[in-house]
Amino acid sequence: MGENLSRKPGADAAGTTGGNTRKKLFGYDYTDSELVKLGLYLGIGGTAALVEWALFWTFTEKLGIYYLVSTALAFLLATVYHYFLGNILVFTSGVRYSKGKELSLVLFVSTVGLGLNLLLMYLFVSLQGLDPLLSKVLASILVVAWNYLSRKKWIFKEDV
Repeated sequence: MGENLSRKPGADAAGTTGGNTRKKLFGYDYTDSELVKLGLYLGIGGTAALVEWALFWTFTEKLGIYYLVSTALAFLLATVYHYFLGNILVFTSGVRYSKGKELSLVLFVSTVGLGLNLLLMYLFVSLQGLDPLLSKVLASILVVAWNYLSRKKWIFKEDV
């Protein structure tokens, strides 16, 4: 009951299997629609940002963890969440690189993103005196461009 009977055996929620890289959502094939992929990426990123901000607030306000440590912990946990959803709905994993190398590159890009995030947090909070949560939101907005472009143009680039 309620199963998607049109899904191929072994296909994931996006309708892909190991050899089939078509992206489908609710039966709609959006494989060639960069606008839909961007919308999904921003939606996933939006939910990942909410996860990150909630974790940041919890770590700093409720657990008393220093804001830069909270930034790193929240960012890394949200990155894992984002990676899995992004691979299912937006990017085609394993097209350009082996899964191991791809994961290493994603971790590298995420580490650079974390560095940018920490730098921005320090600039906003310690040097400008802005509220830590407001600073977290601003830093996240600025780092999203790096994250998307590095994944789209480098790691998951399909037309190699």
